[in-house]
Amino acid sequence: MMVYNLQKSCKRMRYMDSFLKNRLIHTNLQLLYDCNFKCNICDFWHQEYKELPRLSVAQIEVIAEKLNQVGPQIISIGGGEPLIHKDLVEIVRALARYHFPVMICNGWFVTPEIARTLFAAGMEEISISVDYASSDKHDKQRGMPGAFARAMRGLRILQENRRDPYQRVNMISVIMDDNLEEVEPLLRLCQEMGITYMVTLYSNMRGKKETRVIPKDISPHLLSLKAKYKHFVSLRGYIGKFSQAVREQGIGPCYAGKNLCNIDSNGSVSRCIDRLDEAVGNILTDDMQEIVRKLEVQQKRQDCRACWTSCRGSIETIRHGTQKLGNVFDYYQMTKPVALGKIFS
Repeated sequence: MMVYNLQKSCKRMRYMDSFLKNRLIHTNLQLLYDCNFKCNICDFWHQEYKELPRLSVAQIEVIAEKLNQVGPQIISIGGGEPLIHKDLVEIVRALARYHFPVMICNGWFVTPEIARTLFAAGMEEISISVDYASSDKHDKQRGMPGAFARAMRGLRILQENRRDPYQRVNMISVIMDDNLEEVEPLLRLCQEMGITYMVTLYSNMRGKKETRVIPKDISPHLLSLKAKYKHFVSLRGYIGKFSQAVREQGIGPCYAGKNLCNIDSNGSVSRCIDRLDEAVGNILTDDMQEIVRKLEVQQKRQDCRACWTSCRGSIETIRHGTQKLGNVFDYYQMTKPVALGKIFS
């Protein structure tokens, strides 16, 4: 246990060094594009993604070692639905050797055994995506009857099976045109389960998703809820820019490529998940330092400002935003240890 804690401490120190020096610190990783849902705010389940490969454990080991040349990453495991991957536990174990694996899933396949093995393998955080407080709305959006009930069950199972105080369970919602009034009921559900709550802003950048006319005054409402509920842990500086992002169709400049990158199920590296067609190289075969150099060149040259999703927004809020003390406090609330068997407070 002492060796384990020393390894984690060294990893955290290296990560903090990278954070303070404005290096790459966050990687979105699509293991696969298969999914058992047909969500109307995602297109990865469409036909053009069905024949794409899944990353293997051996490939993940290469990816983990290559990324470690840059420094420890928060690696956000996604898809598709990552729990469909039969080798997910081994993948998490390989990533956790050097990095901090986190995951967003739909909750359908969560069981006590899976929760225990994922947390034992080194998973730092698991979020389940829920956008509505009623089962009818949620199930319709996900294209799967029973999706809401399984998500609620999954959140409870995950919370009951954490094995380290630093491990977190979140509910995360995509803020859209029709669910702003759903946030407070969702916060109450999270309060009952003792888990934390986060939001991200809808983006229609990738694929052929529909445009949604989101209300332009959403920030004051979300900030008032954040002040009311301690377990609403999204950074105030991040949600404080939602209204601006809606009015101006995004926030610029974008630091994707400098702060974060994306790796798809082929190993191709791009600035973000919405730029899969602009890969700068393949992490399985190419030199990592050259990939980083190309990402930084691309970031400096691009002028994209078309989204304000949490993968970029949270990092940029800390590194480049105002309200430094408030945002640092919020980041602490987002990451502080919570004793096992106890709820967030």
